[in-house]
Amino acid sequence: MVVLDPHRLFERPFRVAPYFSPRLWGTRDLRAWYPEHGTESEPIGEAWLTADRCHLWQHPDLTLAQWPGGFPLLTKFLFPHDKLSVQVHPNDAQAAAAGIGRGKTEMWYVVAADPGAQLGVDLAPGTTLEQLEKACEAGAGAELLNWFPVQAGDTVFVPAGTIHAIGAGMVLCEVQQQSDNTYRLDDFGRRDSQGRLRELHLKQGLAVARPQAGGGLQKTGLSSGESGLLVACAYFRVERRVWHGAYRPSAGRLRLLIPLQGEVRLQPAEGEPLMVPLAHAVVIPPTAGPVELQGTGVALEVTVPDPCDRRGA
Repeated sequence: MVVLDPHRLFERPFRVAPYFSPRLWGTRDLRAWYPEHGTESEPIGEAWLTADRCHLWQHPDLTLAQWPGGFPLLTKFLFPHDKLSVQVHPNDAQAAAAGIGRGKTEMWYVVAADPGAQLGVDLAPGTTLEQLEKACEAGAGAELLNWFPVQAGDTVFVPAGTIHAIGAGMVLCEVQQQSDNTYRLDDFGRRDSQGRLRELHLKQGLAVARPQAGGGLQKTGLSSGESGLLVACAYFRVERRVWHGAYRPSAGRLRLLIPLQGEVRLQPAEGEPLMVPLAHAVVIPPTAGPVELQGTGVALEVTVPDPCDRRGA
């Protein structure tokens, strides 16, 4: 019997197997993103690309939960066929005070969007938390959000404390802290597959919410098909990377690559190349040495910054 040494396997690039999370607002057809899938027996809302429970593609017994110190980021694809609840996430200090671990700051990259697709971020100008509370109690919380149309290529930053909701008819790639701490403010009276109303956390959520949290649609200045920075914060730096031929990411920091178009062929410093399909993640550890992307494609390149003071983040 061969005993795997996770520390050695985590020293070189590796592909991660997604975990598919059912959600009542999700889709039953993932074939455009995961061709090996047929029609799903229940709606799938999210494909978790780097969750703790995700395993290494070539080593099913080894998960990201075994990453030394804990893997810092959770990346996802979201497939909303219906709108999501109105919700908010705590910051690190608030999550620690509540005894629930990390806070949750996130960003969304719009991979695809139907005409008229919208996101709701922050309260509409002039709206108060007191008004939001009454609206949520009446099942009308979404009506008080600041909604705006989105299209493929848009980037939205959602710092902790942002009141937000996701509309139907789009595909998002989400980068966030490794946390699932969500306070659901309004779910519009929906029931789960067992006929039960989903739990709300209105009191806890309003305690951490900010009417205007400083996020929203980002003005990246990038034209279609151009590489460059999308968003940067204390927890992650996300760039869109477009390449034709070869691209060599910088070495020395933890990086993720998530293909959005095409398939990534990653050639490490040593060993066989890794083929990374659309909507999967490859992890490039800081110890990996130089790597090269080959072919033609578009990907999100996510970098974990050096540790810094995050008090109040």
